[in-house]
Amino acid sequence: MLKEIRQIPNLISLFRVLITPVIGYYLYLDNPQATLVAVILMFIAGISDALDGYAARKMNLVSDFGVAFDPVCDKVFALIMLGFLILFREFPLWLAALILGRDLLILFAGWTLLKGHKIVVPSNLTGKYTFAAIALLLGSSTIRFQFGIETTTYLTIIFTILSLLVYYRVFLKVKKGQPAPSFQDSKTYMLIRTGLVVLYVAYFAYKLSIFLFG
Repeated sequence: MLKEIRQIPNLISLFRVLITPVIGYYLYLDNPQATLVAVILMFIAGISDALDGYAARKMNLVSDFGVAFDPVCDKVFALIMLGFLILFREFPLWLAALILGRDLLILFAGWTLLKGHKIVVPSNLTGKYTFAAIALLLGSSTIRFQFGIETTTYLTIIFTILSLLVYYRVFLKVKKGQPAPSFQDSKTYMLIRTGLVVLYVAYFAYKLSIFLFG
């Protein structure tokens, strides 16, 4: 396992976890300059989430360990960030409990399938959408962007419920000895998703500039 962790894609995933205390420190300082640094570090962490998978494919280092390690790092990153936001940004406990509960259920189900069936179930599209919504929620909460918080809270709730239903369906199929269903992302949905994210990020950047410079 140590050898696999040392592979570049998995080191990128691990970086996402190791950077969280630094982000937490700047959230604790809670001034415009520190908040900007925290947002930049969170943005870098978000880029690393796409970079690790790309590096694994390019370097031909895709493995069952990496497939399981990447989403675990995502969840650990999000959960540590939730703790910091509860402490320093008045993040709602009920929403943190919802996100934490989903992650614990998915981790338990994944562990059960790995132990009983030797199968690692990769993240599906609803899981990726859920993580994206949570990431935007964390970013909005960091700068106290109220519109963003409200919008991404609804998105997080919706995708959390959808992802749990999808994971439950996959869990039942694998438990019955059936192959896990594959999830394909269409170009149309990818373009729509990318366009919406670009618009949101542009508005987020506008609100960040107001936060910093008045």
